[in-house]
Amino acid sequence: MIIEVLFPELGYLYGDIGNVKYLKACLPEAQFIETGLEEEPAFVREDVDLIYMGGLSEENQMKVIKKLMPYKERIEELINRKVCMLFTGNAMEVLFREIIKGEDVRKGLNIFDFSAVIRQDQAFVGSYFGQFNERKIVGCKIQQAMTYGANDYCYFAKSIRGIGINRSTGLEGIRKNNFIGTYLVGPLLIMNPYFTQYLLFHMGIKKPKLAFDKTIIEAYQQRVMEFENKKTSMQAE
Repeated sequence: MIIEVLFPELGYLYGDIGNVKYLKACLPEAQFIETGLEEEPAFVREDVDLIYMGGLSEENQMKVIKKLMPYKERIEELINRKVCMLFTGNAMEVLFREIIKGEDVRKGLNIFDFSAVIRQDQAFVGSYFGQFNERKIVGCKIQQAMTYGANDYCYFAKSIRGIGINRSTGLEGIRKNNFIGTYLVGPLLIMNPYFTQYLLFHMGIKKPKLAFDKTIIEAYQQRVMEFENKKTSMQAE
């Protein structure tokens, strides 16, 4: 089992390191490759079971786009081959057609036909409650950009409470085969044990075992109850 973490020196912007730490706890025998910006990604020359990347600053997004551009066809190939990928926060935006801030239009890898529009007055910070397959998804959102494009048939989760890729839709994130991109940040995998089981299964583990399973399932169930309560605010003041 090989997990590649892309650019950890850049991609732990909102505590996303928690996802990597939890994967290490669940998969103590797995090989974790932490690829720095100056290194060639392992996925270029070998098969990996999961590619993970966390949230980035705007400046670092541009660095990552430049770094990954020569490997665009390889990334598309791996997505089509159903290799698992999890991009959290704004990491998925590097695969978009463009990232727009004012009059500045920055080209992405154009693997997904979406535009991310950065406007400070539209930023969203708050909680999220949605449905992925038969699993409830809970989490935290720090969304600086609103994303536009048709994700009707390629969304990650359907919102129960909270916004989707922009404020006018309840469809959150992007999913194609086993690629999942989501604006949820922080320890997503710890907060969602049943989604983590799903991810581990599609990575090739037939009987996934969760680290600290009793504790995280109890915490998850409590959070679901809180988010089902209409009195619970979903957006930060």
